Amino acid sequence: MVKSLRRRFIAIIMISVTAVFLIIMGVINIVNYSNVYSNANAKMDILAENNGKFPKVDEPQQMGEAQPPMKPDGNNTQMNKNANPQNNLLGQKRDKKAGFFGMGVGGSGNINEETPFESRYFNITLSENGDYVSSNLDNVAAISSDSAVDYAKELYSKGSTSGVYNDYMYRSIDVDGGKMYIFLDCKRDLSSFRSFLLISILVTVAGEILVFILSAILSKIFLKPVFESYEKQKRFITDASHELKTPVAIIKANVEIVEMEDGESEWTRSIDKQADRLTSLTEKMVFLSRMDEGTIEREMIDFNASELFEEVSESYEPIASKMGKEYNIDIEPDITIKGDEENLSRMLSLLIDNTFKYSNDGGNVDVTFRRTKKGKELIVSNSVDEIEVGSHNELFERFYRMDESRNSKTGGFGIGLSVVQAIAQSHKAKISARSLDTHSIEFKVVF
Repeated sequence: MVKSLRRRFIAIIMISVTAVFLIIMGVINIVNYSNVYSNANAKMDILAENNGKFPKVDEPQQMGEAQPPMKPDGNNTQMNKNANPQNNLLGQKRDKKAGFFGMGVGGSGNINEETPFESRYFNITLSENGDYVSSNLDNVAAISSDSAVDYAKELYSKGSTSGVYNDYMYRSIDVDGGKMYIFLDCKRDLSSFRSFLLISILVTVAGEILVFILSAILSKIFLKPVFESYEKQKRFITDASHELKTPVAIIKANVEIVEMEDGESEWTRSIDKQADRLTSLTEKMVFLSRMDEGTIEREMIDFNASELFEEVSESYEPIASKMGKEYNIDIEPDITIKGDEENLSRMLSLLIDNTFKYSNDGGNVDVTFRRTKKGKELIVSNSVDEIEVGSHNELFERFYRMDESRNSKTGGFGIGLSVVQAIAQSHKAKISARSLDTHSIEFKVVF
């Protein structure tokens, strides 16, 4: 129990931290890639609008050359008149296509006057039939002429007009007599992005390992008071249960002596009955305590569970007849499971005993054991006067009572189903309580 609580505590921390890491690193890398794509797309826009080349920027005037007179408002009419309209294109693209944060990846920066000198690009012109016409590889050195032509022809055959191919962003434009494929080298920017992505993954993994180590250490410290309290509670239950056995045995012995001397009476029968209840309770509490501590070691063997469950179920037929309940047994033959026969026999006995106690007067009790796609299912169900539809796993909680008046009549303590759950869990089985309608409840154990 203590180890399970600690594992859950560490699991919750790890899941939370992992989710935070993934969100942060995911957002950063998405924004990073968006910057790469936006910056490259801005360059491609300029190349596409200028037939695969960057426009030339005005050269500065020679030293000593007379400057045109300036107007009082600071505008140079002569310069504006002589200026090439394309000279400001780079600045316009820079403003419109700068990206999310106005910065590129790998130090490429915004689109500016240095962009033509930093960029690597080439273009291939093909005819309408896809034949090679011309090329311009003056601004790239990492690819041969033949490879460049092959790239263009392959994209032409696929009908692709834009995208990314082998770390080159490409776009096709219509030219006289054919199509021009413009390729922009994005290797440096994509390499920087991939490096950052790899580093972020390594940082995340390292962070996860560090958080796991710290969680394992700190959970032992933080949960120590809880563990100590739980251990004291278990010791108290065990010690109290053992201490109760002696006085209960003395009470029963005294009742027998009184009955021998004065005869049996209503009071002696009541004392004896309550002593038996107290004995049953202490036995169950000791059993649960030992299950929690893991001190009960049983040999798990393969055995015919159908025969065991049928034998246990049939032993309750006289009780069903006496109580006037309809009792149905449906056990599929020759189903084997690996487990402890004694504990599984106890588990089924407690389930059937519970259904007889809490089923309605003249109701029915059903025991079913069968193979299904989910596994081997043991189902014990009973009818009730009224119950809410849905899950009722709260019944497995220790000392839980759904109906106080009903428990006082049946003599239940609300601990039998806790024992059932403990046995099922020790066999790695899934146990559940559920009502499919308002007049029945079923307890299912799946092995």
